[in-house]
Amino acid sequence: MQVGSSLSKVIMLLCMGKCIDTPAGDWPQFLGPERNGQAIEEGWDLSSPKKAWELKVGSGFSGPVIVEKNLYIYHRINNQSTLDCLELESGEQVWRYQHITDYRDDFGFDNGPRATPCVSDGRIFLMSAKGILTSVHADTGKPVWQVRAKERWKAPKGFFGMASSPLVHNDMVIYIIGGKPNAGIVALNRFTGQTRWTATGDASGYASPIIEKRGDRNILWAWTREKIYGLDAHSGDLLASLLWRPSMDASVNAATPLLLPEGIFISASYGTGALLMDRQDGTPGEIWSGDEQMSNHYATCVYHRGYLYGYHGRQEFDPELRCIEASSGRVMWSKKDLGAGSLILAGDVLLLMQESGELILARARSDRFETLGRRQILPSGVRAFPALSRGYFVSRSPELLVAFLLRKKS
Repeated sequence: MQVGSSLSKVIMLLCMGKCIDTPAGDWPQFLGPERNGQAIEEGWDLSSPKKAWELKVGSGFSGPVIVEKNLYIYHRINNQSTLDCLELESGEQVWRYQHITDYRDDFGFDNGPRATPCVSDGRIFLMSAKGILTSVHADTGKPVWQVRAKERWKAPKGFFGMASSPLVHNDMVIYIIGGKPNAGIVALNRFTGQTRWTATGDASGYASPIIEKRGDRNILWAWTREKIYGLDAHSGDLLASLLWRPSMDASVNAATPLLLPEGIFISASYGTGALLMDRQDGTPGEIWSGDEQMSNHYATCVYHRGYLYGYHGRQEFDPELRCIEASSGRVMWSKKDLGAGSLILAGDVLLLMQESGELILARARSDRFETLGRRQILPSGVRAFPALSRGYFVSRSPELLVAFLLRKKS
């Protein structure tokens, strides 16, 4: 297959089957609609993808989010944490919200925001690298409320700044902040910013929380620096916990937990590895675990028909792209020499946004790695998670935001 024409051929593959009549979906939060890296299948045309626009942006690892016709990007310009609302089709600015920041990374990394915004019912929820929690109006950018986690709960910035993306659930917005006392996880009234509940005394990790609906009970799964917790989402009451963290002090838990038919999956690097656990209360049972199966440094795996696809190994030590069987951890295949990156699953196609700035499309299949196309779309240094919505694939490097149109609007 010729590289230059391969992406357009992939669009034909994505148009097959039931996705033709499926309506386009929003990408309103970190890891997409269900916070699992999976895009709602869309009715893409057979036309060739093309660059819709590009825009210089400030620093940060916060990813883009898309709701209806607007795209939101949280970044840093000089000493201002900046939330821009852009027109999805053109990249033109609709409004801008800013607040002062003095965050400095202790290790000399990027000084911009890490957490990806969450959009829900006309409000946008932010967390800066220094723990400034903010709500703004999605249509105007006017602030609604602001809470400083460092002052209210003595929340430290951790190794690389505060990075766990907020989660909206019913009338609450939930953050992992590592505050004291007993404020490792906090739930705020999303309309007022008032505290609803706090839980755990753990330091913050870098994984983002998720919600499991189990009968008439909603369970919040949150992975801190120390443990994976199951909490009653309404009250914050502890239901389950399990210690799972690297023994190395200079380490992080960064990949977000995944709710699978086989169990709850988490994975960390630094010699810890993956764990598939059951959903029982108390101390969840271990189905399988190991560091040789899937060791996620920061990027969350995606799941497709019984298999997990993800990056195995630390970012700086030549990680491999890997497929494993979810129920057993059995390694099906590994692909070397790609480097680190992030994954989105669309239908049965993997969109690999590489740190190098290359977009690679591959078939999600368990028997082998099958490349469908690849194209350099950004400079190197890509860490932010991309977005896929309404035929637009949007990604960013520390200085550039690009949008590629995968479907021409009729």
